[in-house]
Amino acid sequence: MKLKQKLFTILFLTISTIGIAQDYKNELKKEFNDYLSTIVNMEFEKSMEYIVPEFFEIIPKSQMIKVMKQAFNNPGVEIEITNPKIIGIKDKEEIESKYYSLLTYSNQMNMKIDGESEETKDEKTTRINLTKLSLESTFGSENVEYNEKTEFFKIYSEKKVYGISKNGKSNWKFLVLEKGSKIILDKLLPKELAEKI
Repeated sequence: MKLKQKLFTILFLTISTIGIAQDYKNELKKEFNDYLSTIVNMEFEKSMEYIVPEFFEIIPKSQMIKVMKQAFNNPGVEIEITNPKIIGIKDKEEIESKYYSLLTYSNQMNMKIDGESEETKDEKTTRINLTKLSLESTFGSENVEYNEKTEFFKIYSEKKVYGISKNGKSNWKFLVLEKGSKIILDKLLPKELAEKI
């Protein structure tokens, strides 16, 4: 009988622990999807609520909003972000009284760059080829397609982002790990995490 009780207790604790683990991951997933939704819907001011506050000590919030608005509202460029998807969430770890969980997510970006009104056929071909090469060097050639009919580039992108929370359960803030932002990331992440980037 005692053995049965012990087995039952172990089973109960295991199920409870797994349940708790899933709770924080579900909350993290929900909050990250809310963040992605603000980007897709171009709600740039609202999207800032999901970014780690320390980020704005390096780049002011007003400057970030301005840059995002300029990128997405440029009259010569059409950008649409679709199919945002969380691919994976790693287990959280506690470092210096904060919790960090690494997420991987993907999305598709459709982008069209308009040429000058007097652009010749050769100039258009050159512009498209240079844009394609630039996008391929950033995202990989297998992730970039050009549609000649619509003149849109379809770009598949996978990124990593840290979810950061003070209690490890809720109120997650996010820090996207961009390749060209290592200097900023070194200032915002604990050394052991920054070294892995």
